[in-house]
Amino acid sequence: MTPIKTFGIMYRFFHLLLLFLFISCGSNKSKLSDRNYFNRNYFYNDSLKVGIDFDKNIQFREASLGKEKELKQVLKSNNISSKDLFLVADAKENGIEMYFFYQNAQPLVANFKNAKILVSVAINNTFLFEKQKGKRKVLGLVKTNSRKDKNFSVFVNDLLNKIDIDSLNTNKMSYVSIFVKNFPGIHPNPLYASKKLETAPLKSEKGNDDKFQFLSTVNASMSNNKLYDSLLLDYEKERKQNFNSLIADLSSKEDVYKDDLVFGKIAEIAKENQVIMLNEDHYYPKHRLFAMELLETLKANGYNYLTLEGFNSKSSEKESTPNYKNGIYTDEPYFAHFIRKAIALGFTVSGHENFEKGVDRELGQAKNIVKILEKNPSAKIFVYVGHSHIEKKDDKDKWMAEYFKELSGINPITINQTVICADTKQDLTLIPRKYLTDKTKVKSSADYFLVNNLKPSLKIIYPNVEFKKTIIKDKKFSDYKNNKVLVEIVDFKEFDLMKNLAIPIKSFLIIPRNETINFELPIGTYHIFVKTDDDKTIYDQAIIVN
Repeated sequence: MTPIKTFGIMYRFFHLLLLFLFISCGSNKSKLSDRNYFNRNYFYNDSLKVGIDFDKNIQFREASLGKEKELKQVLKSNNISSKDLFLVADAKENGIEMYFFYQNAQPLVANFKNAKILVSVAINNTFLFEKQKGKRKVLGLVKTNSRKDKNFSVFVNDLLNKIDIDSLNTNKMSYVSIFVKNFPGIHPNPLYASKKLETAPLKSEKGNDDKFQFLSTVNASMSNNKLYDSLLLDYEKERKQNFNSLIADLSSKEDVYKDDLVFGKIAEIAKENQVIMLNEDHYYPKHRLFAMELLETLKANGYNYLTLEGFNSKSSEKESTPNYKNGIYTDEPYFAHFIRKAIALGFTVSGHENFEKGVDRELGQAKNIVKILEKNPSAKIFVYVGHSHIEKKDDKDKWMAEYFKELSGINPITINQTVICADTKQDLTLIPRKYLTDKTKVKSSADYFLVNNLKPSLKIIYPNVEFKKTIIKDKKFSDYKNNKVLVEIVDFKEFDLMKNLAIPIKSFLIIPRNETINFELPIGTYHIFVKTDDDKTIYDQAIIVN
């Protein structure tokens, strides 16, 4: 392994600084800010039980006083320590800086709230105020850069009213908002997002699986991941109990196909049919791996179009596909490998997501797929979607596949790999619908059901390339010898072309051994990132494996 010169490090770092509303790096950062959560203009810290519903266009920054000598003098004279700081925010349009501090105080009468302005420093255009409920006290130091701001005192009093103590606004804070805020579309840190979701100040009610879905989606992109394994263990438990014995009984049937015979059967189907639809769980890399392995079979039987749910195919001349602009599903390395192989085989890759306002999503998706046939009536199309979009008949809802069948006059062959989980000796088992007609167990109209027990591995992606042990070393790693870090491996050609838009070929969690991290890679050139769960990038270099 030979280190080589890196490109675009400062550009990428600057981009990340702009991207996150809350930036958690910095040696002077307040420890009280560790539990800060943000949803656009809404803030909540669950350890302090403090929420603030700010006006629009607020900007949050590192919880640090910096070198503000004048502010420190005001704090000192009012017995406020810099260690009490938990939030810094700017209303730049108004030229206002805000610093918030937390103290435990002598308790007030139960449920009694006290709010008042303590100090008004006219010379420095600074207000110091406090708000207290019970023993919890929030102090705010607000400064304006405008000496003639007549509305400044109104702003401060309004801000006092927006501070809630011992109260969470659940309309402003949800798992969806935490996911969106901490899992951005461009080069996210899934380890950091996972921590924010896992420690979110929300209760996960039974039957409400938002937390599971977002945690699973975020963790799906990181292998060697105990949390992801535990999430799936619980998710699959009931279905395995329902299906294990049934699938074991069916395995002896002549028309139940296993491993390589699965591809032989689908080849027969592909010869006689113009459209095949395959679904996935969005947090299963093994589903993308099967889709990728199916491409050669489909290509050999005349398939030349691949259309994907939630995929944006628009890229500039300086961007190759896949990249982070293509959509949230492509963030996961094996989805990206799936797209790379499709392009390498000559497939036309496009998205069929519906973005037309006022049009039912399922109908809009079907219309977009039909457009391929309008341009090329003989096109053979591989449609890849999530969950129920492949349903051609459903007692409650009308899905994309049913709309497509009506609009095109083509009956697509549908393969469902999301319904059945079972422990099998085989990696793949393909079962015709006739064996799974019991609606109490299988609520799907699919033509075939796939039991997918593939084990994703980079050696499957690069089958004919030599792998070598790789060691990266950095003094910063020793600070995390008791904590897992995220290692992202990016193909150097893609990184050199697209910088932070390039999707890793592999992402995995590991606990460093003192100053080193060891792993295997195929011979080649790569750019390596190592990230932490507090959203720091502690390694950002290119290497050659030879």
